[in-house]
Amino acid sequence: MEGALEDGWTDWVWYETPVHTNVREVIDNNVDMAHFFYVHKSFPTYFKNIFEGHVAAQHMNGLAREDARVPTADDSPQMRGNTSVAAYYGPSFMIDELTYHFDDMDLKTTLINCHYPVDENSFVLQYGIIVQVPEGLDNEAALTIAREQAGFVKAGFEQDVEIWKNKTRIDNPLLCEEDGPVYQLRRWYQQFYTDVADIAPEMVERFEFEIDTTKPVEMWRREVEENLALEGAGSPG
Repeated sequence: MEGALEDGWTDWVWYETPVHTNVREVIDNNVDMAHFFYVHKSFPTYFKNIFEGHVAAQHMNGLAREDARVPTADDSPQMRGNTSVAAYYGPSFMIDELTYHFDDMDLKTTLINCHYPVDENSFVLQYGIIVQVPEGLDNEAALTIAREQAGFVKAGFEQDVEIWKNKTRIDNPLLCEEDGPVYQLRRWYQQFYTDVADIAPEMVERFEFEIDTTKPVEMWRREVEENLALEGAGSPG
């Protein structure tokens, strides 16, 4: 795991919270392309899932939304987008390697997401974050940026947590193409709740699914342009 025991990274910060819903709701997030726009305020320009054996991976590239940027000082670098590989290793331990792309640098972050069920309708969620300390800056400035980035990642992950705390389990959701391979992911997940002798080949065979983001991004760009136009119209002249 990059940065876990290396110099040049911040110390781990860890959080824990109970969530009162079925733990499968967390797993479903692995295939949810659209929530990156609506929840995390980014354009997913590339989104692919790969399931094989005990590993379920999500590969995502995203661009920042112009209508959702936090105001910063004129000389502060703007975040332009991010790349991410988030993979579950087994039923309850995920490593998400995130790189955030700014005007003049990239910031690498590692997020661990793990959880264990308490009963059918509750689980305990634990997550930890480290950030690579930027090079080329004095120590104080570099640590400040890294800590701010850790807080940004924490806030983004807790947007998901808030959703999980309010979701209702639906075993047979009605889906559109861009909703992703929810049923295939749940089939992969079922292997961990099945006797080893009864694990079916389709639970562990390699499965790949890439969502065509062209149409969603076109629609989302129009929405962002409309938001910017409304924002501009509401600004004092």
